[in-house]
Amino acid sequence: MERPAQNCIVFLKVFVLVLAAAAYYLLPGLQEFIASGIGYLRLRDFEGLRQFILSYGVWAPITSIALMTLQSAVPLVPGIAITITNAWIFGWVYGAVYSWTGALLGATLDFGIARWYGRPVVERFVNPKYLCITDKFFHRHGILAVFITRLTPVIPFKVVSYGAGLTALSLPEYLAATGIGQTPAIILYSFLGQNLTRSIKAVVAVTSLLIAAGALVYYYREAIEKCLFSNKD
Repeated sequence: MERPAQNCIVFLKVFVLVLAAAAYYLLPGLQEFIASGIGYLRLRDFEGLRQFILSYGVWAPITSIALMTLQSAVPLVPGIAITITNAWIFGWVYGAVYSWTGALLGATLDFGIARWYGRPVVERFVNPKYLCITDKFFHRHGILAVFITRLTPVIPFKVVSYGAGLTALSLPEYLAATGIGQTPAIILYSFLGQNLTRSIKAVVAVTSLLIAAGALVYYYREAIEKCLFSNKD
């Protein structure tokens, strides 16, 4: 019984890959959507990204969420650009909601890829030396490691997501730590994003503040771990 079950899982994995490839090559507009959206993000072209999202009319919120989800799987593409642009378009409240939703979906996608396909596939997206660093950090601090890294925006979101998928963390634990940890940065950057042209210095200040907050949580990590997780023993 075990062998047929394994064969079935392998078939499903291959089927999902084939389905994704077929969607990319056969669905009209999908290649253009990915190429254009990712292109604006790589160039940090806020005005181009704004016009791109708004070009979808009433579907603009869904477009924004889809783009945030998609960028999570692509190396060297900054999700913060979407967060700021969303606030510029929709206002900071709705912008934060869309950014938070897309970021969580993207984090789930990365985690699922790593959990389902394993390290050989993940190493095609992430440098193995970075995975070794996350392995040690996750092994030592578990779920708290996810929270700390989400709180600090300079730590690559994708590396954490893929790395967490290679650990023993459960999906609910991972989602809780990600959802809570990413909230302060998304709210603050969204608030600043309403006044994009006048908030560059503020963005730097908020980034520094979040780095300091992450460092503070890390410094008191043992006390936090005892407080939050002592009941698990």
